[in-house]
Amino acid sequence: MAYLLQDFVSENAKKYPAKLMIQDNNDTITYGEMEKYTNKFAKFLIMEGVKRGDIITFYMNKSIMSFKSLIGIMKADAAYAPLNTMTPDERVHFILKDSKCKFIICNAKSYSKTLRLLANYNYEIKIINIDSKQTSNKKLESSNLAEELKNIEEQLEVAFTGDLGSFNDKKRPYQNIDLDLAYVMYTSGSTGLPKGVMISHRNVIDYAEWTVDFFDIGKDDRLSNHPGLYFDLSTFDLYSAFKSGASLHLVPELISMFPIKIIEFIEESKLTLWNSVPSLLVFIAKSGVLKRGRMPTLRTITFCGEVMPTQTVIEWMKVYPQIRYVNQYGPTETTCASMYYELKQMPEDPAKPIPIGIAIPNTEVFSINNEGEIADVGETGELYIRGSGNGLGYWNNEEKTKKAFIQHPLNEDCKEKVYRTGDLVKLREDGNYDFIGRMDNQIKYMGFRVELGEIESTLNSFDYISSSAVLGIENPEISGMVIIAFISLKYQVKVLKIKEDLGKKIPHYMIPKKIIVFDKLPLNDNRKINKLALKQMYLRNIKQ
Repeated sequence: MAYLLQDFVSENAKKYPAKLMIQDNNDTITYGEMEKYTNKFAKFLIMEGVKRGDIITFYMNKSIMSFKSLIGIMKADAAYAPLNTMTPDERVHFILKDSKCKFIICNAKSYSKTLRLLANYNYEIKIINIDSKQTSNKKLESSNLAEELKNIEEQLEVAFTGDLGSFNDKKRPYQNIDLDLAYVMYTSGSTGLPKGVMISHRNVIDYAEWTVDFFDIGKDDRLSNHPGLYFDLSTFDLYSAFKSGASLHLVPELISMFPIKIIEFIEESKLTLWNSVPSLLVFIAKSGVLKRGRMPTLRTITFCGEVMPTQTVIEWMKVYPQIRYVNQYGPTETTCASMYYELKQMPEDPAKPIPIGIAIPNTEVFSINNEGEIADVGETGELYIRGSGNGLGYWNNEEKTKKAFIQHPLNEDCKEKVYRTGDLVKLREDGNYDFIGRMDNQIKYMGFRVELGEIESTLNSFDYISSSAVLGIENPEISGMVIIAFISLKYQVKVLKIKEDLGKKIPHYMIPKKIIVFDKLPLNDNRKINKLALKQMYLRNIKQ
């Protein structure tokens, strides 16, 4: 019998049925309650027409409901694709069509937004409302657009779960094996269109087995969940907790704007492990709220998703030397993280980067230089990854899959795939790797992978834009990266208008911090936009 991700929940429900699984403010659920509910929900989904291998999206704010959805989806032998309710409709429509999704799960809170989303959607898709019809109707009736939404509802196919009382709560026999798809995570694409990264049960199981062992996570641990479920950094939180039987504590979105509130949340939740993007830890450190004696239960901080400024780690370690600090590195395509570096002591030089480290177990990494050979110590090369964490490719995109998941360049005699990261790295004498930068136009920003080309494509789609260049620039004043757009206009348009138009097409975190208007953008000898000159110009202006 296959061992699947949902079996993490089933095993802990059997051993610790009354054990807290997830806490969301005052809302809680135990492993036993989650097991019974999702067994019923999986049968409901199958009755509604869900088939093995289907991709099912869920469209709701992070909550216990969203966790019920993703576990129930896997128990129905399907795969889940999380959607961000704050994403522009145009982008969500693309994901729905690209994934060939036939079902979208929502709850009472996101029901009206789901109805509006699908009002002008030209493909058939069934809404599964995980709340009761009565609860959902009350939400609709309280809306200013109640009558309009009711008219939309009548034109769509909607099923409400209710209390699922007609289904038994026994585990059904699964058809999937661990090589089958568990989730599809859509990331930024260089052509202006998102790419769906396919990750299998085996990929995540392999990663979770390492995290639980390396971070020594047990049933009494209390883990944070800060990133959204549409961001692959959440894979660490979910499956480290579910594998070990630990409890997962959902960080309220609003407190992220107030560093002291984050500290208080860690204390009140008695968290033992915190995981987030480095930029949040930078924000907390710069706010001056780090005080000795606070967060006494916190034993580990791990960060992933972007470069962590060394100075920030120094500030944290000065105040909390007893905490264990671990840097994780890995593209979405290799299941959250493939490498790690544990800081055994406080860095001495704030200008020296924190390494991305060495490969996790069951993974091999190597770098190739410009001559196509293994890069020597101290030599810059492109990073390649092979191992059980490597995903299945890109959903519905064979061309991109073939370019990224390639035949091992140094082992042509044996048919095996490696992932070509596009990241430039340098091997140190001690065997750890340093991250140098991207080979292409992709950056990590606020923990998200952002293709700058996607922003440029969107800008160039506006009729008032003549040309554009978008750069991710390290701003020395804030010790972090900012996205800057340089544009020339066909006719006069206010910058605020440009940002508003961008907000209708791309996520908020991709909107440039600053838009600088030129009569004409500078060109290099090849008649291409001179991005180096733009970067230098921007940095000079900062210093003045």
